[in-house]
Amino acid sequence: MKIISMNRAALVSAIFCLISLPATADPRSDALAGISRCASIADDRLFLDCLYGAAQPLRAKLGLPPAPAAQVNLVPPALGAAVAPPPAMARVAPPPRDEGFFGGILGSGKAVAPAQRMSSYAFDSHGIFSVTLSNGEVWRQVEGDSNFAQWRAPASSYLVILRSGAFGSSNLQVQGQSTTFKVERVR
Repeated sequence: MKIISMNRAALVSAIFCLISLPATADPRSDALAGISRCASIADDRLFLDCLYGAAQPLRAKLGLPPAPAAQVNLVPPALGAAVAPPPAMARVAPPPRDEGFFGGILGSGKAVAPAQRMSSYAFDSHGIFSVTLSNGEVWRQVEGDSNFAQWRAPASSYLVILRSGAFGSSNLQVQGQSTTFKVERVR
């Protein structure tokens, strides 16, 4: 009798393990599942970008160019799915500036580009953010910056201004907010 109850317990455990494993689906089903998860996004532009990102499995199957990472990253993960950390990004030098001798040392504080809307933002486990702008540029907060962003609204509601800082550094400010963040361009 004891052997039967141990076998039954092992069988029940095996069934629960199999149920908890994610099913692998075809690219069309994966795309449809991703699209359904986009429904939680209220902003119409971000919702549309999420739909484009959710179609990535089909794009890959058909050999089409991949969707931009900003769109793919908008697709919420499936419940219970492990979220992989974003891939490490190589640093890209900021555009050259002609600010004169003192402007180059102290930073002119001038906007180095027209204001851009955010298309996405993400925080790492230490609260450091990465921002993708509507022009495709990606900026990451410099480690050691003591300011922490408190953004909660959809990314497209934030207008970003990039300014030159001291010694060739860059500063990011969100229009209407007083906090300035030290950032570096990564793409």
